[in-house]
Amino acid sequence: MTNEPPDPNSHPSGRLAAFHYRDFRFFWASLFISNIGTWMQMTATNWLLYQLTNSPVQLGLNGLFRAVPAISLGLISGTFADRYDRRLLLLWTQLALGLFTLCLALLDHSGNIQVWQIYTFTFFSSVVGSFDGPARQALFPSLIPRAVLPNAVALNSLLWKGAALLGPTLGGIAIAGMGTAGAFYANAASFLVVVAALLLMRTSSKVERRRRDFFGETAEGFSYIVSKPIVLGVMVMEGVSSVFGLNHAMLTIFASDILRVGADGFGLLQSARGLGAVIGSTFYIGMGQGPHQGRTLFISAMLYGVGLACFGFSQSFVLSLLLLAFVGMTDTIWSAARGTMLQMITPESFRGRVMGVFQLSNRGLHPLGQTQTGLVVPLIGAQPATVLGGLLISAATLLTAWCVPAIPKFRWDEIENTVAAGSIAESERVVG
Repeated sequence: MTNEPPDPNSHPSGRLAAFHYRDFRFFWASLFISNIGTWMQMTATNWLLYQLTNSPVQLGLNGLFRAVPAISLGLISGTFADRYDRRLLLLWTQLALGLFTLCLALLDHSGNIQVWQIYTFTFFSSVVGSFDGPARQALFPSLIPRAVLPNAVALNSLLWKGAALLGPTLGGIAIAGMGTAGAFYANAASFLVVVAALLLMRTSSKVERRRRDFFGETAEGFSYIVSKPIVLGVMVMEGVSSVFGLNHAMLTIFASDILRVGADGFGLLQSARGLGAVIGSTFYIGMGQGPHQGRTLFISAMLYGVGLACFGFSQSFVLSLLLLAFVGMTDTIWSAARGTMLQMITPESFRGRVMGVFQLSNRGLHPLGQTQTGLVVPLIGAQPATVLGGLLISAATLLTAWCVPAIPKFRWDEIENTVAAGSIAESERVVG
């Protein structure tokens, strides 16, 4: 493996091609560890809230405190990632998130934690996370040549979903053995690993030129997204999935009230989805990141919706584990396909802003799904709500593919020259 910066003329091959690059290896490994800690904390936070309140509404309300900053700041956070040094921006966000988590751990450890304090922590963490996500997604393509970008996206699909294989199980063990504070302490420590990796990187992420005023660049980013039906369509599909897909609040209710498996079983349910994610990532990497990403996205999105609806019918713990593994597998393949499509279409000059809006449709709207859970479950029950969510996702996938037929027909090898020409034209326009 090389320790040199990315060479545009170097095109390593293989299923782990992106790992040939030192900075990408550091970045990937540190984020994987950090995501394990994040999954532990998410498991512990949901469990702690539900034990304190025994209320689906108050559990779902935590999602609202995540959603409001993510949605409002998601409109501008990507512009920061395009204007400023992405690595430096990530250093500050990781340090801030680590400090917040440590404070939460100490408060929980004291035994005096209250619900409003958890909501406050969620709100400010979401504020910082709104700037962290676009910078993270915009940074990693600069760590490898464009030729191996599909492989890097495929490997990155393991970062969040793959960490779910270990994080929830470790979170469940921590809750059972040390209380929820143990999971919070572990996550606080995981942020230091990312900070160390960022400090060891050699690749520069500094922006060479700023073209306009801040809000002018933000508006320019929105204009770019609207002008690309594939980009807009993928974001719409993601937004529907984020609101109506499986979320941590729903899984908490299933574990506690329907399957009645306790904290350990809750961790296993989360990990089953993580195991499916690993299987899905392995399958996606094994396909060699073929050019038919649109077809892969469409099929996996449809299967995800069907799998989620089937999970809603299940009252068996074993069957639920199997269905969650299937949901995790299809969700990860879908995630990797849409990530490849967006990264391959988007030129470097717009990458931060596109990733910022994509984060809004993903992590910004996903907390609204938790809020939707808290409001809908008391009305129709957890199982009908889950079935309905799966059916809505499948319907939205069909409708989007009908409105934007270029999505299921998308081939990334056919847009290579188009994107390259667009980047050159953009550079000439800026210089002029």
